[in-house]
Amino acid sequence: MRLTSTSILVVALGLLGLGPSLGRAAEQAVSPFPAARLVAVEGASITYRLKDYDGKVVTAVVPGQSTVDIQGRSADGTVRATLAAVDGATHRVKVVTQAGQVLVLELAPEALQGMQIGATVELIVPPRTAVLASHDAQH
Repeated sequence: MRLTSTSILVVALGLLGLGPSLGRAAEQAVSPFPAARLVAVEGASITYRLKDYDGKVVTAVVPGQSTVDIQGRSADGTVRATLAAVDGATHRVKVVTQAGQVLVLELAPEALQGMQIGATVELIVPPRTAVLASHDAQH
């Protein structure tokens, strides 16, 4: 697939554990575009305070890995970003959103072909209500 100055990626939510049917439905709806898995939202994190076996409080900081952490999304779920890095070995890219966030995405190897640093990309992410509903159903 040849990428122009504006490319569209679909952030698949396999990391969040949304049902396979939702992931398949999203991929089928936009099949001409490559799908991506959100690996991390740099700068976003969740801090947990846990007690160990001795009752001592331990703090754990977990990097943001949810589309809920993505800022600057439009009403239709799109996020404009600029391609900042491409790592062919890990099949990952870093994009910088208009809100200044750095997102790490994993793509299929063939989707990386022709990507150029500095290109504008448009990410399509599911509505927050769908993500939150799925997250609540898992807990």
